[in-house]
Amino acid sequence: MSPKRRLLLSILLVAGIYVVGVVGYVVIEDSAIFDAMYMTTITLSTVGFRETVDLHPAGRAWTIVVITLGVTGVSFAITSLVSLAVSGDINTLVGRRKLQSAINQLENHVILCGYGRMGELTIKNLQKMNVEIVVIERDADICQKLREQNILYVQGDATEEETLTEAGLMVCGALLASLSSDAENVYITLTARGLRPGLTIVARAEQPSTEPKLEQPSTEPKLKRAGATRVVCPQIIGATKVSNILTRPNVVDFFEVAAEGIELEMDEFVVEHHSPLCDMTLKDAPIREKAGATVVAIKRATGEAVYQPDPNERIRQGDILIMIGQAGVSNRLRNLTR
Repeated sequence: MSPKRRLLLSILLVAGIYVVGVVGYVVIEDSAIFDAMYMTTITLSTVGFRETVDLHPAGRAWTIVVITLGVTGVSFAITSLVSLAVSGDINTLVGRRKLQSAINQLENHVILCGYGRMGELTIKNLQKMNVEIVVIERDADICQKLREQNILYVQGDATEEETLTEAGLMVCGALLASLSSDAENVYITLTARGLRPGLTIVARAEQPSTEPKLEQPSTEPKLKRAGATRVVCPQIIGATKVSNILTRPNVVDFFEVAAEGIELEMDEFVVEHHSPLCDMTLKDAPIREKAGATVVAIKRATGEAVYQPDPNERIRQGDILIMIGQAGVSNRLRNLTR
């Protein structure tokens, strides 16, 4: 039995002995409830205060029974408490409460289901962009590693509603299902979509094939049917990059140098209804002059995409501007349009 369960059992045992003691004095000595509680309290605590009434022989015998049971129960409770303290569970419980309190204060954070290699790299990239992250992980050793790195986490099964809720699913900005099992990622997506219909969910797929002749079908359609907003397959990403390196090495070098130097980045900006950019043309909008960025595409609220937009293209409410420029493009534009 775990120290935590032993302590809980010992508390219930002492409480039970107390109730039985009170009932015994009421029945045997015909005492009032308060007097019976007083007698039981001084008997269990062995403080030896004056009795409320002169006890009959049966009452004295019952006092001996209560003292014996009480000493045994209290000793068991003290032993359980010491065992809990020695095992470190008290510190764990206190630390867990602090951790949960920090998670409860977050909003628009990213929930990462499954640490692993992909999760570790994702966290590093998100931290560079000052994005708050909560990791859901089952492995206790990995949770210890996350604790040492001051990364917020929930130890548990990401397929369970309770675990997702503890990680702040109802107020988070996005969720990444990054477990190595496609089946678990499908289940996480289904659960999260059921709890938050409008949530952005990115799911990892380990089976990339779209060829019907292969034995195992692609997981991507299943994840999309489950409710994934986007599906990412590491094998496809790796193969695409290798192909680009082989055929367009200079283009790859350009983007890698830009990313490593943090001098150039692509970003997106959502045009809200109160934004001064609404109804302005691209040539009139001070995006290049004030934010140091160039709009390379516009995604309309209807889903339509406009690539290499004309300078006379008008910006509308709900548009998503895809821009390229120096690092911090969206932040500068956000400050400009406040």
